[in-house]
Amino acid sequence: MIAGIELWYPEKPPTYEDGMPIFELIGTDAQIVQFPVRAGRQVMCFSGAMAYMSDGMKMECRLAGLKKTFGRLVGGGSLFEITYTNESGVDGFIGMTPDYPGVIVPIHMANVDKLYCLRDSFLCSTVDLGKETTDVSAGFNPARNIGAACCSGFDLIVQTLQQGDWAFIMAMGTVVTKTLQAGESMLVDGDSLLCFEGSVEIDVRSVGNCAAMCCGGDGLFHTELHGPGKIWLQSLSIDKMRHLFPPKVASNNAAGGDGGDGGGFDFSG
Repeated sequence: MIAGIELWYPEKPPTYEDGMPIFELIGTDAQIVQFPVRAGRQVMCFSGAMAYMSDGMKMECRLAGLKKTFGRLVGGGSLFEITYTNESGVDGFIGMTPDYPGVIVPIHMANVDKLYCLRDSFLCSTVDLGKETTDVSAGFNPARNIGAACCSGFDLIVQTLQQGDWAFIMAMGTVVTKTLQAGESMLVDGDSLLCFEGSVEIDVRSVGNCAAMCCGGDGLFHTELHGPGKIWLQSLSIDKMRHLFPPKVASNNAAGGDGGDGGGFDFSG
């Protein structure tokens, strides 16, 4: 591969002292992240992430304060923060799944000061022994100016992650990473951005002349990322998927069966 661009792939997960993995990624697409949960340990997620769990796992829902709740909602999260605790006294397990087909990217938050992500990218996180959960909130696009914030192709309001243990991000397609050095920059498609460290700044650059802007298919601006910091890119974001499958618009003449959605096939001659 090109120097500096690294293909992301699931590495061997970290383990407890006795060799039990802290988490396991199951499958290659539409993955499951499975956690062997020690007695008294916790896993935090948003509504609807849990796929299965062992007996003895107790669920707790909380708002965690007005400011944090508002931040979660604006950042694409759910109203409630869900915590599962193993209260059985023996080892248990729990499995989490994304809202859409894709891969799950684990990031060790101990190595990251702050992470900017696409809205609704956070899936779940482990809770360390100090009971410090990953702080999931919302923030503004860390652009160098208002023009860059509005035209970069990355969301104006983004999801932010801070502190905690292991955080798990939902992605689609192939994921690659790039670590930008201080003073280094890179041009990307805003729809391909998954997340990046808080030290990275965003700017925009014109794609070229009028012909390039109108006929090149990349819009008016490229997204320009400035280091230092690490970035994660995905080949098929959920926004690209939405462009491929736009919502059906009901028409007055559509054969809609019982009138539920105005869709269906027209079999009239």
